[in-house]
Amino acid sequence: MFPDPIGIVHEPYKVVLQFAFEWIRSPEWNAPGYRNPGVTLWYILAGRRRLLAGPRAYDLQPGEVVLIPPNTTFMTEGGEGEGGAIHYLSASVSAYMYGIEWSELYGLPPRFRIQNNEDGQRLKDSWYNLVRAWQPHDSEKASSRGDGMLSISQAARQLQAQAVCLNWFAEMIRVLELHLMTPEPVVDERVREVCAFIQRSYAAPIRLGDLAKVANTSEGHLRLLFRTHLMVSPYQYLLQVRIGKAQELLLATNRLLADIAAEVGFEEYSHFLATFRKIVGMSPSHYRKNNSLYQ
Repeated sequence: MFPDPIGIVHEPYKVVLQFAFEWIRSPEWNAPGYRNPGVTLWYILAGRRRLLAGPRAYDLQPGEVVLIPPNTTFMTEGGEGEGGAIHYLSASVSAYMYGIEWSELYGLPPRFRIQNNEDGQRLKDSWYNLVRAWQPHDSEKASSRGDGMLSISQAARQLQAQAVCLNWFAEMIRVLELHLMTPEPVVDERVREVCAFIQRSYAAPIRLGDLAKVANTSEGHLRLLFRTHLMVSPYQYLLQVRIGKAQELLLATNRLLADIAAEVGFEEYSHFLATFRKIVGMSPSHYRKNNSLYQ
């Protein structure tokens, strides 16, 4: 079992790191098909592969950063210069700005090249620090007192890991800025407030009327605002958040599916199963089985 995701909440931002790895893959290796709940990022250091992500294909080269959207199945095959090993750094992160998922808010590019050597080195250094911070430690275990409380040294290590994660994410955003489709998005304040409310309260019973009260508007107008700014209804957004949380729990824990369904706010297990399949494209059990190794 991998370490728990590193989560940082600092309103209006929330960043959750699912994993961070350095990989040196053999010439014969190819990703067979993976799907992560957050944005998956690769920084290619050496070697080449062809990446198939959803309907798109890219020939990856050293110096490129790849960004794969959430819930997108991706795999690799031999590309230009096929047959060689590939060395890359990987991570997956779910980030929310005012409750809105960052890839939707800013319009992330599928890939970009870092032209400046200094920028590339800074990103690489922060990524290596991230990989080290994410690795399992003895501190994952509850304190020896057996009461589940963290010792002060464990708390210090967790805070240090969070600082490393934020530093890496800040470096990533810095090099990404020139490549974003909407670096300065304009989203109605009422939509932001409702999204932030859902991110905090997704596990509670939430009705459209509750959300309309948060935004101080009518239910019909709230639907219009969400359609205009996010292209989904408030209820669809709520379901997406709940399923995203369920995906994180499926990969990070061994909890029963029914327990996860209840924990993320589904009152009926059958509704959870149907919604998960509709949004993710497969059953929760299949998702857990086929994503047991983060990439």
